[in-house]
Amino acid sequence: MTRFPTSEPHHWTTTETLEALATRAIGAEELLDNALARLPGTADSVNAVVEINEDQARATAQAVDRGEITGPLAGLAMTVKDCYEVEGFATTAGIPDLAEYRPTRDADTIARLKGAGAVIFGKTNVPLAASDHQSYNPIHGVTRNPWDGTRSAGGSSGGSAAALAAGLTPLELGSDIGGSIRVPAHYCGVYGHKPTYGIVSSRGHVPPGPGALTPSPLAVCGPLARSARDLGLAMDLLAGGHPGYDLALTPPRVASIRGARVVLWLDGFPVDTGYRAALSNFADMLEAEGAIVTRLSGPIAPVDPADDLYFRMLFAVIGSGMPDDEVAGFEHAAKDLPDHPFAATIAATMRASVAEMAALQERQAHYIARWRAVFEEADIVLAPVSMNTAFTHQVDDGHGPLPQLRRTLAVSGEERPYMENLLWPGAATLAHLPATVRPLPELVNGLPAGVQMIGDLYGDRTTLAFAAACDRAFGTAPLAPGFR
Repeated sequence: MTRFPTSEPHHWTTTETLEALATRAIGAEELLDNALARLPGTADSVNAVVEINEDQARATAQAVDRGEITGPLAGLAMTVKDCYEVEGFATTAGIPDLAEYRPTRDADTIARLKGAGAVIFGKTNVPLAASDHQSYNPIHGVTRNPWDGTRSAGGSSGGSAAALAAGLTPLELGSDIGGSIRVPAHYCGVYGHKPTYGIVSSRGHVPPGPGALTPSPLAVCGPLARSARDLGLAMDLLAGGHPGYDLALTPPRVASIRGARVVLWLDGFPVDTGYRAALSNFADMLEAEGAIVTRLSGPIAPVDPADDLYFRMLFAVIGSGMPDDEVAGFEHAAKDLPDHPFAATIAATMRASVAEMAALQERQAHYIARWRAVFEEADIVLAPVSMNTAFTHQVDDGHGPLPQLRRTLAVSGEERPYMENLLWPGAATLAHLPATVRPLPELVNGLPAGVQMIGDLYGDRTTLAFAAACDRAFGTAPLAPGFR
């Protein structure tokens, strides 16, 4: 891990880039040119940025250089996930029927970024309907992990994380319902923050369909970056309610590693032995820096590994937007997979009634309440982000959730159901908790790996502050080796 920036702009974090812009060490248009120049060399090897609007971005950058556009992100050339409505761009979410959809308004989060002066020059790739832990779709093809092109960059914000790891953007806007910010950050060796549910507007995010105003019961919108400080900067801009009320998040509980009460949670769901060892080593490093670390010998108290509540809620949400023939496909697949741990549950839940959904949400409320007790004794819970590091692509069996029922992933030499990769990120999603992912200081079998830092409800500033303290102690992560 590196502690100091280089003189090359593509290495700079968001904070460093903004400092360079503010001191006129670089101009907004020059920064944009630098970003655009790097794209052709990565189109085949990474395929992260799948649409560019150079004319619109250049006009904005020139306005920044003339002093006509100001703000905390003034001149920052950046990309965003192709699930956000952005004027001047198609918004496809990887869905062929939306290939020509061009919104006439910006998503709320995009409006905030633009209002802060950001120069949005591109959109990054996603899986079909933002529903996989690898990013590939019939429109734009496969996004490859910059650390190893044969492996997944994660999903659904895989293009976002890959663009960061390849030095194509210093900041990204992702979204998360099943680890879609956290898993790509983990696989690509970058940073991501899943906010507390509801504190960042999701209006203008696809899915659900264009024009939808009702937020998903589980999904959140949040940033990816190359340092924890950058995540905090982005959250300061993105978080907040609509006109009529203010958001006042609680101050961070911790300002440094020393004295922080940390719980290490490694049991209850599958996790590869090499990744598990790296997480344990990280806890040792925190302890050496003065953290008070408690190592659990089983699942954390609120979590029952046998409970399928997360899968029921997740696929009730996903199924509500699916046509009948696709739901029928899940029902047929479930009959063919009697030993699959979640197939029958998923198929039975995809057409949940209003009464059934209300019952699920009541169970969820009790689950959220149980987590509050955890944070009476702890400041941070450390957990795996997924079962293992980035896996080899599995893209030849089709798109969307249905093929995922039949896939497996290798974990400690054992083939596990692909859907189990949702378990570790699903715990915080179901509880509406904030979770920050930062890279571990060591690679695992030559690949980056992240740690999930989970905080109390509305404790976003705590997880971000703790991740930033780790950056000060251990440094920030470098770009992928072929892109430095």
